[in-house]
Amino acid sequence: MFHSIKAKVITIFSLVMIAFTSVLLITIFINERDRVLDLALENSTKISKMHANLLSQEFARYVVMLKMLSNNPKTKLGDKATIARQLQRLMTMGRGNFINAIYVDKNLNLTDVLGNTNKVTHSSFIRAEQWVGKEYNISTPVITRFEKAPVIMVGVPILDTQNNWIGTLAVAVPLTIISAKLAEIKLAKESYAWLTDSNGLMVSHPNKSFIMKNKLSMTESADYPGFYKIVRQTKLQNDGYGRYRDAKLNESKIVTFSKVDYLPGWTLFVTTKESEIFHAIYTIMYDVLVTSIILMVIFLLLISELSNRITKPIVQLTKDVKASVKDKKSYLKIIDSDDEIGQLSKAFHDSLQKIHLHTIHLEQMVNHRTQEITDKNLLLNQQNEKLEQLASKDPLTLLYNRRAFSALVDKEISRAKRHHFPVTLVILDIDYFKKINDEFGHNVGDDILCRFADELSVNMRKENLICRWGGEEFVILIPEATSAMVFKHIEALRQKISQMDFAPIDKLTFSAGMATLRIEEPFKEWFQRADSALYKAKGSGRNKIVVDDIIG
Repeated sequence: MFHSIKAKVITIFSLVMIAFTSVLLITIFINERDRVLDLALENSTKISKMHANLLSQEFARYVVMLKMLSNNPKTKLGDKATIARQLQRLMTMGRGNFINAIYVDKNLNLTDVLGNTNKVTHSSFIRAEQWVGKEYNISTPVITRFEKAPVIMVGVPILDTQNNWIGTLAVAVPLTIISAKLAEIKLAKESYAWLTDSNGLMVSHPNKSFIMKNKLSMTESADYPGFYKIVRQTKLQNDGYGRYRDAKLNESKIVTFSKVDYLPGWTLFVTTKESEIFHAIYTIMYDVLVTSIILMVIFLLLISELSNRITKPIVQLTKDVKASVKDKKSYLKIIDSDDEIGQLSKAFHDSLQKIHLHTIHLEQMVNHRTQEITDKNLLLNQQNEKLEQLASKDPLTLLYNRRAFSALVDKEISRAKRHHFPVTLVILDIDYFKKINDEFGHNVGDDILCRFADELSVNMRKENLICRWGGEEFVILIPEATSAMVFKHIEALRQKISQMDFAPIDKLTFSAGMATLRIEEPFKEWFQRADSALYKAKGSGRNKIVVDDIIG
């Protein structure tokens, strides 16, 4: 039977078609599998980074709120009415993200927004020397006396004028808020996000039985073989990915992770089923396989009658198909024939076109997702700029605050020393400002401060640093000028302000002290000299300017 040409052609054709289909499926699988996996990992990593940053910025916003309120002078004095208002304001500013707001004084007496009081013994409220060098503290999940469910405590220190700890202002953020924010992350169908704290404890997970019970382990687990390697990566890297097997579900999973900057040691994970990532590839391969089988059956029925005409075109067709599969830019040429060979050529052309179009669709979808991530990163950068503005400017006068001024003054001192030019410090204090507040109220006092600050800004050069140091006290750093050069300008400003209308008060005056930086003089000593000059001006009748050293 196999000695006939017809049988040989049929046998050879069958073997060629089987080989072709196998090569086609293997080529698709090899060429597309790794590429799709890399794209999925890249996309998932960007998503985990983006949402870790968003979560970090959320807690940064909480800290900024606390810092703004902790700088209130009456809060620092322990005024109960002011503290009660500040706690209520925190709850309002939190927009439902807080379940409690807390104040702890220097004697560790605690008062919350509901008026509950007790003596603090919990380690989440760090006091005195433990606050040194810390601008905020974010605890791991705890259960406090007043909150029966796990909460994250976010606190900032309240410092006196000597930067000594005198209390703590804090809010309690429930874990349910974190879970809700993670649930808002848009992921693939079979993906989910979860979070661990600095101790490796799961604080948010779609499986509620894991929360506050399961911890990450750096040793091999029978239930999740391979996951310990990912845990080890988290100790060495800020972000990354890995693969492991879920033995309980008998399936492979891919995990990407990213550290949450504002929550030291906290890690955001995104887990995706591997089968979901390769679903599109398997669909393509199935379509190709079904198409190939159908075509093989059709061709085998026709080959017995057309063996002589089919042999040569089939060989050429096989070569063209392989070239088209390996090179996406190489398209299969349709054989110009009305018989089955032409139909076969067109069928393969359409199948490969479908594969190429599907691949292009996947690339477009990935590019679209990448653009979405880019847009959200732009939004995140804008939010960062707004937070930086809040952190560096006094909220009332919009001048630099003490924190920002302290950072900028070091740069100006270094620049002055490097270029050998003088720099002068002026400290101004509005005379009898307490009397203004007492007689006309704090709203008028705040208005006077803003108008006074505007006059300072209008009458100073752009390169001068103007800061609201605290209360009614302002500090101006004037580069490339000695005290003698600055005196006339500040004196003219003093006379101008004393003649201005600051209704409802009759007259507004200020006292000032100034000093020029000496060679190798620390900022603290320089500031003390200018401050001493200010006190001399106030002690000698106010509405005066005293210069510490005219020569500088």
